[in-house]
Amino acid sequence: MAAPAVVGVSTAETSRGRLFDVVAEDYDEVRPSYPDEVYDAIDRLQPLRNSRVLDLAAGTGVATRALLERGASVVAVDPGAPMLHRLARRSPDVAAVVARAEQLPFVAGSFDLACCATAWHWVDAAATVDQLRRVVRPGGLLALWWANQARDDTIDWERAEGAVHERWRLRGGSRPPTSAGVGPSDAAADLRRRGLDVVVDTGLSWSRTISRETHLRMVGTYSVVLDLGERRQQLLDEIAAALAPWDVVDERLWGRLVIARLP
Repeated sequence: MAAPAVVGVSTAETSRGRLFDVVAEDYDEVRPSYPDEVYDAIDRLQPLRNSRVLDLAAGTGVATRALLERGASVVAVDPGAPMLHRLARRSPDVAAVVARAEQLPFVAGSFDLACCATAWHWVDAAATVDQLRRVVRPGGLLALWWANQARDDTIDWERAEGAVHERWRLRGGSRPPTSAGVGPSDAAADLRRRGLDVVVDTGLSWSRTISRETHLRMVGTYSVVLDLGERRQQLLDEIAAALAPWDVVDERLWGRLVIARLP
């Protein structure tokens, strides 16, 4: 299925989910990749090789690239053109379409599988599922997964950073910004209520070792941090000071994988 590298639509259609546009470069370079078990689980239900995959809210293509490595034919959708331009630079053969998940510009039955990585809480779940019933073939799959930073007060550096978050009263964890969104803990039950057959619902846990500077850049891409606007740098400076004793951190990540079959 051919499409221009980036298809423009009106600002009104893409106003939601644009928060990350200003940090597209950092987002692409420092956000974590996802564990192989995500793609293995999908592959067992729908072989990715030669599958037509819609990557919803694809951002700069963290999941897109992994899907491509598995041989999938991917169309990446995101409301932010700067994010997709970054994706297109690294994956020039991917069709990248500026659009909202709630208003997909594709004909019926265009895809075998739709994916959404660390973004389902941003979309209107009801409207998006309605769109997916149309653009994903009958019996096709919807796969949702998330990556979030874990925190444990028994781990020194996590406790030091957590103290700064507490002072600033920040709350993360992929919380939906509106009542129309659905987070990782509620995703499976919500899809069942909407008539989808949930076939996988499992927790994810993995880690990576990165420099303090890389970790700080990643924290700077969190939506709760971006929402601070001009105060964002003040927060990052406080976290940097708190983490000064650690040149390298073992970043623990957690998430959820939910895969459902569409009617």
